[in-house]
Amino acid sequence: MQVTRKTNIIKQDIEVAGKSYEVVNQFIYLGSQLNSKNLIKEKIRLGIQAGKRRLFAYKKLLKNEDLTAASKLQIYKSVIRPIVTYGSETWAMTVTEQIRLLIFERRVLRKTYGPTQDNDGTWRIKQLKNWKF
Repeated sequence: MQVTRKTNIIKQDIEVAGKSYEVVNQFIYLGSQLNSKNLIKEKIRLGIQAGKRRLFAYKKLLKNEDLTAASKLQIYKSVIRPIVTYGSETWAMTVTEQIRLLIFERRVLRKTYGPTQDNDGTWRIKQLKNWKF
């Protein structure tokens, strides 16, 4: 992969020690996607996609009524959130990308706890006691 700001470079395979390597625009290394334009948006998309797969795997556990809200929150914080935010210490995010992560987090919490219908028929998100992130 060539990382450059120039857009008119012809991409050719690279030969090292008699072996030919294909030039690519992106690849995944140790669970993180690297791309030639260093776009964080694609990394976040892949992280959210991995988080959705993990959410589906833990769906029965998170909807279990025998678990307390604190236990479900602990599962989310220790299993699902680290998958989505892997490598986020190095991300230079825009507001749009932060919003995408918050949308995913709210989706997980809605699926886990579900919405509440008030007496007047309106729906709202449940307010949990001692809710801290």
